[in-house]
Amino acid sequence: MERFADAIRAFEHAIQRAHQMVALFDALAALRPDDRANDDALRSSFVQTVSSFDFFAHELAIIEAKHRFQNALATRNISLPMEVMTISNADERFTAAALQVRQANSYKAFVDPSKLAEMLSCYCTKPWDRICERLNEGIARDDLRTAEQIKGRLKSIWKRRNQIAHEADVDPTYAGIGLWPIDKTDTVSTIDFIFKLAIQLPHVIACELRAPDDE
Repeated sequence: MERFADAIRAFEHAIQRAHQMVALFDALAALRPDDRANDDALRSSFVQTVSSFDFFAHELAIIEAKHRFQNALATRNISLPMEVMTISNADERFTAAALQVRQANSYKAFVDPSKLAEMLSCYCTKPWDRICERLNEGIARDDLRTAEQIKGRLKSIWKRRNQIAHEADVDPTYAGIGLWPIDKTDTVSTIDFIFKLAIQLPHVIACELRAPDDE
């Protein structure tokens, strides 16, 4: 799936930046032990991780939409205005269609499991079943996760990111003085989970769209 190569490289670079923020936390902790301000490096890493996932999902949607429009492959639930469909030049029409998909998705946070499924369902059936199957490949039976467990983990990450990005990570029970705790282990675990989930998405979004009865 060469068409996703640039998006994958950009995502990997973005995730590397999240890891660098964790390294910054380590450096700060060595210079000034027990300074709670050090934790802000972890908060930055957390937000960077989620933003990287959203960026990647948006790019995959555009790339796959353009690929399918150009090759007359099936999609569903993608509405294009008449002024796009009637563009006579094929390349201009495909570019305008891809731009329309970008604009339609621009306000959506794909770290929300329902929004992610909504986007992927334009290109494949049962996206969360496919994600779950791929994530469980080669995993010991005792460590297998259901789709609901994976979605639950993603929801908790989404909620935590919103606490940091939209609420300054303030714990309201402390009258705006105390912050919600954050630690390195949880942050690194979040980065790893998001990365493992994200790298499955190109394989899922590229699946042929079939009728449910053909599955």
